[in-house]
Amino acid sequence: MTWAIFKISYDPNTNMAEGGICGSAFFFKEQFFISAYHCFNDSVFTPNKNFPKVKVFLVNNRGDIIDDIRIKKLVPEYDLAIGEVIQHDKNVIAYSLANDFNVGDSVYNIGFPTESLINYRIKIEKNNLFVENIILKEFRQNGEVEDILRITVNSNDVKLDNKLMIKLTYTSKLGFSGGPCLLKSSGKVIGMMSMLIPFEIDPKKPAMAVRISDILQFLETK
Repeated sequence: MTWAIFKISYDPNTNMAEGGICGSAFFFKEQFFISAYHCFNDSVFTPNKNFPKVKVFLVNNRGDIIDDIRIKKLVPEYDLAIGEVIQHDKNVIAYSLANDFNVGDSVYNIGFPTESLINYRIKIEKNNLFVENIILKEFRQNGEVEDILRITVNSNDVKLDNKLMIKLTYTSKLGFSGGPCLLKSSGKVIGMMSMLIPFEIDPKKPAMAVRISDILQFLETK
């Protein structure tokens, strides 16, 4: 199961709030999840302008919410964030990870672009924000592994220096970052969706994923 990263900035004095989807995440163990560094850097935990407080949580397409999250490790050189939930949540379903795949393999990715958000309802009481209801639609993209490409990119919050990445046969959009890239044949995760190849490198702006084989070295969870 894939989860959306949701951020709401709010002001208890005015009862005003604004929020939206910041990206996607997925669990590889019951209490530990993977996402993209650029979805969980300092700005995500900073309230929007003119708001003193912020709430960041995970939510799935059934409306289940996990708000006791914390970031355990940030690895910006791989655009990687590793997080954990403080208490086990019965709604978590962890994905199986895989190292082995080939160019030409059929894949799909799951995530929550901007249009995923259908509606949400909140209330603010005693300086705290409570999410009463949230409705999201999960989206999928399909294609193939086009290549394993070595690339250097310095673009906004993503900085990759001579890293091997999974290049896909299709482009993507905001909100899918941090979500899983899965083999159609097995449903196992082979990569974490990161960013698009910049136009000046490839005008088709294909999507890239960080390989699970590169992520595994950072997944010590003890």
